[in-house]
Amino acid sequence: MKCTNCNAGTYERKKIPYVFLGEKIGLFDALVCVSCHETIFESGVSDQIEAEVKKRGLWGLRARTKVAKVGNALDVRIPKSLAEFLSLKQGQEVILEPIDKNKLQVVMS
Repeated sequence: MKCTNCNAGTYERKKIPYVFLGEKIGLFDALVCVSCHETIFESGVSDQIEAEVKKRGLWGLRARTKVAKVGNALDVRIPKSLAEFLSLKQGQEVILEPIDKNKLQVVMS
């Protein structure tokens, strides 16, 4: 089958390590382009990956929150599930770093 990304290579079956939120989930069957290395997981494999991610409690960590005002500063609340995943503790110092006008990175020190 010809690669839909580069139109130059063809796909071959390989076992590929899958990483989600920095955690190794396992090795899964995938189609990988020999030219551009585009990786495609077929439906059944995607279901296996999703099940493993959910089993490990990593599914659904993305959260919506609001910015609040505290004194003269603004405050962003981090949901408990995300704070636990990141091992954040009250009083811990973090570094806020803008990536661009729409992205803010939080770096734990």
